[in-house]
Amino acid sequence: MAPPNKKNIQGDIWPRLPKKHELFVFFRITNPQLFKTHLAGLVPLLTTARDAEKFRSEIYKKKAQDTLEGLVHFSAINVAFSARGLKKLGAETFTDDIFNNGMWEDMTYPMEGDDKTKHHGLDDQHDWFHQFTPRSGYIDGVFTITGETEKTLTETYDMVKQTFGIDLKGEGEGGLPKLDRPSIQLIFQQQGHVLDDDREHFGWVDGISQPAVIGLDTDEKVEEAKKGLKPIKAGTILVGGEGDEGNHPAWAKEGSFMVFRTYEQRTPEFIGWCGRNTKRMAAEGMTPLAAAELRKFSSRVVGRWPNGAPLELHPDQDPTPMLIADPIANKQMLFQKWRDQGLDPKAEYKKLEETNHTDAFTYNPEDQTKCPYAAHIRKCGPRDDFPNYEKHLMLRRGIPYGPLTLNNEKGGGVSQHDRGLLFVSYQSSITNGFRFVQKVWANKEDKPVDFTDKLGNTGPQGIDAIIGQMPPDYRHEEDVTKYEDPAPVANFPDVQKPVPTPNKHFIPIERWVIPRGGEYFFTPSISGMQDTLCK
Repeated sequence: MAPPNKKNIQGDIWPRLPKKHELFVFFRITNPQLFKTHLAGLVPLLTTARDAEKFRSEIYKKKAQDTLEGLVHFSAINVAFSARGLKKLGAETFTDDIFNNGMWEDMTYPMEGDDKTKHHGLDDQHDWFHQFTPRSGYIDGVFTITGETEKTLTETYDMVKQTFGIDLKGEGEGGLPKLDRPSIQLIFQQQGHVLDDDREHFGWVDGISQPAVIGLDTDEKVEEAKKGLKPIKAGTILVGGEGDEGNHPAWAKEGSFMVFRTYEQRTPEFIGWCGRNTKRMAAEGMTPLAAAELRKFSSRVVGRWPNGAPLELHPDQDPTPMLIADPIANKQMLFQKWRDQGLDPKAEYKKLEETNHTDAFTYNPEDQTKCPYAAHIRKCGPRDDFPNYEKHLMLRRGIPYGPLTLNNEKGGGVSQHDRGLLFVSYQSSITNGFRFVQKVWANKEDKPVDFTDKLGNTGPQGIDAIIGQMPPDYRHEEDVTKYEDPAPVANFPDVQKPVPTPNKHFIPIERWVIPRGGEYFFTPSISGMQDTLCK
């Protein structure tokens, strides 16, 4: 089979859109025939995989040559459609009921009096932003817009709005023709921004462990991936690609199903829980030794040290020297230390990043003395714990939203601002990708593999402490971050002792990641839009 056509694939699927700031604009199609005309005008402006690859390679080259000065101007646009949006455009439909029925039906839990056949998930309906719910009407599509500054986002968004007949400024102005009326209704928008060192709000470097895609990534990268997270066939991500097991319409080839989901993160509450479960922290407060134990415990919950080093390779000691607890201040101090030693700080930090960001490892199903069975990255990416796990891999493209959590807010223990992750993933099957990872691996206490026998037959390892879900009935009536007693438990070793075999240390968990809604979309190829959706 011929490799995927990079000029035909939208760039956020692979290799991902370049971004410092990102805007998701959700819309409803109000005039399908006019929309087709407007979409035809947008298609030449979309960022393809080839465009994104070329831009990213130029940036990496400048970084390697140390010639990159400041932010490089860029903007990018992609578009995706819900099943209802595709139906309005008259496209041949998918046979996938999960996609066709949408995320609301698939991910929410039934309330009293609801038709239980219309709710198949564990999300509390009260937690969803109303714009994502059926009572506010349905979402037909989403524009994904990225740029190096908020100003660039605004300018690119204005161009998109004008393309679809919104906010006209006069015929021919800005090189755009005057359109007689809009073809869409803007419903909702969410904006994210990249945090320092590509961290998410809990403080961990995000985006590590992206699978290499055969036919898209270089042969060198694919070969390197064989040392850890297995490379995947293009059909795991792209409809109609090699290895795609679905029965999809011909027009959908080289498109991908996009999952968009907003996760609120209660950072002070997460830090507080980690502190209460670190004995030295609970007894002494924030002493240097207690801070080190807190870092080790929370890293076991995630499965990586905050700078990214996997516990499977570095179970006892973070390879990043910690001169101070704050990671950004620590980086600055490390750079100064290297300068004082006559070393090149950028070269030293690059070596450290290569150690931290490595993906060249897998798990031994017989052993959790390094990375706990219940760790987030092991629950959601079990590697050799779970045979043929690569079938369930996806490309993650999320971005944080909201302000950083400052020390005074952390100290208070209660979130004062809305912050979290705008989660995006791409896969050729929502059932095999996002849905399987969330509903089976993360949500079930005995999955991906039941390790009860390895834990002294005390119980299975537990749900994923970060994104695992229980039905809303388990939720505390007064505190959104807590469960009713008895709370669900997960198996994490006591950091003050060597990890025993079997480890019987189970800890009640809380609820620091709250789903706020989303939708299932399909991101078509360029040819799919030109030959089908625009006709």
